[in-house]
Amino acid sequence: MRLEIDPDRAEMEGTGIYVRAWDVRGVHSVDIAALDRESLLTFLRSRGGDNKFAEDCVGILLGHGHLHLRTVEGR
Repeated sequence: MRLEIDPDRAEMEGTGIYVRAWDVRGVHSVDIAALDRESLLTFLRSRGGDNKFAEDCVGILLGHGHLHLRTVEGR
């Protein structure tokens, strides 16, 4: 599992949850708030989880928006 940092998020205020992630300078211990969208989803599923509602909630709370595409009639 290779987690990557979103350069635009690298200096965001954190959650206190740290992971090892890669950027152009190498591997660093970073807060999950600095992960790019795909890496955040990978991290959330890394222990066998697959809960789209919970993943969307975390994505919204960290400013990524929904991590899953949704089709809702009338929108």
